[in-house]
Amino acid sequence: MVETNPEELRQTIGRIMPLMTAADFCDRNARENGDKEALIDRRQRLTWSQVKISSDRLAIGLRRLGLERDACVLVQLPNQVELFLTRLACEKAGLRLITVAPTFRRAELEPILRLTQPAAAIIRQEYRGFDHFALIEQLREETLKHIVVIGDDVPKGTLPMSELLAGRVEEKKLQELRQSRYGILDVCQIATTSGSTGAPKCVAVPLYTRLLTGWIHLKRFGVKQSETLAAATSIITGTADALIYNGATAIGARIVLMDHFTAEVTCAAIEAEGVNILPLVPTMIVRLMNFSNLTNYDLRSLRAVVNHGATLAPASGKTFEELVGCRIVQALGSVDCGGIAATRWDDPSEVRLNTVGKPLDGNAIKLVDSAGQKVLAGLVGRLHVRGPHTDARFFMNPALDAIRGDDGYIDLQELALMDGDGNLILLGREKDLIIRGGQNIYPTDIEAALMQHPHIQDVSVAGIPDQELGERVWAFVVCGPKQSLTLEEIKTFLEEKGLARFKWPEGLTLVDSLPKVAAGQKVDRQKLKYMVQN
Repeated sequence: MVETNPEELRQTIGRIMPLMTAADFCDRNARENGDKEALIDRRQRLTWSQVKISSDRLAIGLRRLGLERDACVLVQLPNQVELFLTRLACEKAGLRLITVAPTFRRAELEPILRLTQPAAAIIRQEYRGFDHFALIEQLREETLKHIVVIGDDVPKGTLPMSELLAGRVEEKKLQELRQSRYGILDVCQIATTSGSTGAPKCVAVPLYTRLLTGWIHLKRFGVKQSETLAAATSIITGTADALIYNGATAIGARIVLMDHFTAEVTCAAIEAEGVNILPLVPTMIVRLMNFSNLTNYDLRSLRAVVNHGATLAPASGKTFEELVGCRIVQALGSVDCGGIAATRWDDPSEVRLNTVGKPLDGNAIKLVDSAGQKVLAGLVGRLHVRGPHTDARFFMNPALDAIRGDDGYIDLQELALMDGDGNLILLGREKDLIIRGGQNIYPTDIEAALMQHPHIQDVSVAGIPDQELGERVWAFVVCGPKQSLTLEEIKTFLEEKGLARFKWPEGLTLVDSLPKVAAGQKVDRQKLKYMVQN
C-alpha cells in the first residue's frame, strides 16, 4: 500500500486549491459576504452570516451533550438546511458524521449502527410517510445516548434541533471549537453506501478528497460565485456532495436544497430561484424530458446539468439539451472511491455526451487486461484509478481495502476504453457484462440504442442465465403513458439502428419503474434478474 507523507500531501493539495475545509470557507464567506444569501430550502433562507452563526451554535450544542472529539454522530436527513448545518457543525466540533440516506431502512441501518456505534443521531421523526424515529428506537443500543429531532413537536425523550440552534455563542466556546476543529487531512465523514446486494459499506472520507473534487468541478464547469447551484440529489454523496456542499461553499455561491425530486418541483425551483447549475442522475434527466408541462416553465437560467451516478444515453443527453437549452456535462466518481473524472463546460458535444472526460487533476488512470497489463487507447480494459481524490478507506474493514493494490491503484471493476484524446468511455460494471455464446455484450450499448425509441422512458438490460448460450439478453423497459412495446417491435427498431443481431434482446419485461439500490441512484439489476428467474 502506498502511503503519503502528510506534508507532501498538503503540498499536493495546496498546488490545486487552498488548504481550507468547507467550515473554513463558510466562516470566510460570513466575513467577506455575510449578507449574501447562502442556503435556501422550502422553509428557510439563510445568509452566510446566519449559516456561520447557526453552525457555530450547533457545534457548541453537540459538544455540550458530552460528545468528545472523534465521537460519532449519525445523520439521516433529506436535503435541507439542517443537514448542511450539521455537516459544518461536525467539522467545527471535531465529530465524525455518519451520513445515511433517508431511503435506508432496517436492513441497511442496523449493521451501520452496529459497526459505527454513534453517540447521537439527528433525524426527522417522519419523512415521506416513513417513521424514522420508530425505526431508530427499535435499533438503538446503549451507546446511542441522544436523538435529536427536527421540529418543535418532538417525541418524548428526544431533543429538538431548534434547542441546539438557539444556544448562546460565547467566545470561550468558540475558542474551544478552534481547538477541536478538524483540518483538511482529517476524517469527518463516515459515508455509507449499499450495492446491489444491499449490504452496507462504511467509508472513512478525509475532508480533502471531496474538497479537491468539488474544486476541480468548479473549474471544469466554469462555476462562478454569482451563480446559483441546486441539489436534487443528496448532498451527502456523489456530485452534490463535491460540487455543492464543498465546491459552492468554497466560492460562496448560492445554494438551493431540494428535499425530494419531482419534475414539477425541480422546474419550479429552477424558475423561482434562477438556478444555473444542477447535478442530476439519468433517471431524473429522463423524467424532466418526459414532463408534459416542461415548456410551461422558464428554464433559461439553467446553464449546465451535471450527469452523475450512472451512464446517460447520448441520445437522451442530446434531446435534453435541445429541449431545455442548457449543456450536459459529466462527472464520474463513487462513494467507495471518490472523484475520478469529468468533462469540461467547453468540451465539444461529442465529448460531453459520449464520455466522462479526462481524469481529475491529481488522479492517474490505467486500463488493464485480465493479465493486469495496460491496454492501448481504443481497447477495452478494467478501470483502475489512484490519486488524492480517491484516498478514502473502508471504515473498520481492512478486507474491503484489498481492492487497492500495492501501487495505490483501486480496481473499480468497471470496463472502459480511452479515446485518442484521453477521454474515458464507460462500458459498465464487469459483473454486468453479458457473455452470450462467447460474445461479449455491453448493456450500455443496447440501452443507449433503445433510449432513442419514442415509446421508451427508461430501460435496463441484463444477462439472464441460459444452459445453451451461457446468458441471454433481456430488456426491462419503462414505457411512456398509455404506450407499450413488443419484443418484435424492439428487434425491428434495433435492426433499423444498425445494432448487431447478437445484441438484440431475447426477452422483454415491461415495468412501471426500474428498481434502485437502497442509496437510490443505480439500477438494481439483481432485482430485475430475479423477476425473470422466479
